[in-house]
Amino acid sequence: MQTITATFEDGVLKPTQPLNLPAHAEVRVTIELLPTSPLTVGELNAFLGSLPSLGDDAEDFARDVLAIRAEFPAEANPWD
Repeated sequence: MQTITATFEDGVLKPTQPLNLPAHAEVRVTIELLPTSPLTVGELNAFLGSLPSLGDDAEDFARDVLAIRAEFPAEANPWD
């Protein structure tokens, strides 16, 4: 048994990859609609472009990480 994806176009299911079937083979098909993304690529790019840059926040975060590392030093090599 195989599970494949296909596109329905002009009344025909078109597999997205080659099928290893002999010519005229009869098959049983179960249809399951795949989820679609609620966003287009353009919408996603617009959203990401609208986010504020990290700027000072990134520098503050880096300082916080260094402070935490200084407070809790890592073992020399935890795998030894």
